[in-house]
Amino acid sequence: MRGISERKKRYVAVTTRVDEDGTIHPTSVLWWDGKTYAFDEVSKPRRQSAKRVGGDGLCYTVRIGKVTTNLYYEDPRWFVEEKVFEDAL
Repeated sequence: MRGISERKKRYVAVTTRVDEDGTIHPTSVLWWDGKTYAFDEVSKPRRQSAKRVGGDGLCYTVRIGKVTTNLYYEDPRWFVEEKVFEDAL
């Protein structure tokens, strides 16, 4: 049985669209293993702290398939709160 043992701050590459007024729209993420995932849904950004891993910035709630997570823009980098799994005994 695997459970979440902790979370860590994982910086990721994000593809964005920027409107002429400067509004940023994230469209996909390049994960550390080289896979690219397009976002199916993206919320409006809000200022929020990442309390589990530290950091502060614009927070977007993104959905990829059935998975929903928070994506943070901490100018000039993007990060997520990566789940670290540990096998339970």
